[in-house]
Amino acid sequence: MNVPFVVALIGLAVSAWFAVQSVRELKRNQPGHLRNAAMIHIAMVSMLVPFCLIVMAYYWPA
Repeated sequence: MNVPFVVALIGLAVSAWFAVQSVRELKRNQPGHLRNAAMIHIAMVSMLVPFCLIVMAYYWPA
């Protein structure tokens, strides 16, 4: 495998971790900094995942 493909896989793993943690925090429904950070992380995940998928598609190992 090549480096961009592996980095995109790592990005997807990190995105999944942040998505799960953010959803858990949003389910608590407590106002404050953690809720704001969780909302920002969800937005970041929604932008990073498509980019990682595009990189993986472009650098798919042949």
